[in-house]
Amino acid sequence: MANSPSGESVIQRVVKILDAFSKGRPRMSLSELVRATGMSSSTAHRLANDLVDSGLLNRSEAGDYGVGMKMWELASRSNPLEEFRRRGLPFLEGVHAAVREQVSLSIPDVGSGTVLYLEQLDRHGTATNLAAVAGRLLIHNTSSGMAMMAHMPRDVQERFLAGPLEKTTEATETDPVRLRAQLALIRERGYVRMAGVLVEENTAYAVPVFGEGNSVIGAIAVVIPTADEDPKVVLPVLVAAGRGLSRTMGAERRPYGTRPWLQGA
Repeated sequence: MANSPSGESVIQRVVKILDAFSKGRPRMSLSELVRATGMSSSTAHRLANDLVDSGLLNRSEAGDYGVGMKMWELASRSNPLEEFRRRGLPFLEGVHAAVREQVSLSIPDVGSGTVLYLEQLDRHGTATNLAAVAGRLLIHNTSSGMAMMAHMPRDVQERFLAGPLEKTTEATETDPVRLRAQLALIRERGYVRMAGVLVEENTAYAVPVFGEGNSVIGAIAVVIPTADEDPKVVLPVLVAAGRGLSRTMGAERRPYGTRPWLQGA
């Protein structure tokens, strides 16, 4: 694949164009696309029109660009993440019906140190939640991220602990020694509780989801205003959902921790 003067391949430039679109920026003019990608006007125009021809982008009568229907087709047709999301949705709905707060399903992206959210059920007017479907947050300041990292192989954990890890609130832990102790406690308890770490007024709970070979593949989380939290309501349904989805994804039966769920909640 031929490279541009910047050294980027055509594929890299196409990805850069597609990556420029977001929930807050669903449509862009050519000039906005040029600014977002740093490409020349002629290159952005040529590639964007090629993407329109292929159905990956669409172009309005006004001339601005947006993500095309073909992108959704390709992503939904055979993507294993979509299958995981589909299987997880009934379990999320069960938790949501019981706790009536924000519930999410996510997977880890260890290479970037982030959590990718596949599904989220909201309850408007309660906790401020920074998670969004197809959005990412950092592993170390999310309950989902820590629930998954606690069950990663030791070498993965050590690379994660080597950082750098940014502090988002005063409650965000970045010290490797204390984080290592937190990961051990998560494995012992079978769940995560994090208060005020990402959003100061929130408490987040999460449990890991396991797949074949009992490897961790995701997490289910609940975000609640700290003033309203009740672990006696949250933990039983959250742990049951994690166990149920794990079995659905091919995990063997396994204990979720050595402590009773509510001990140390």
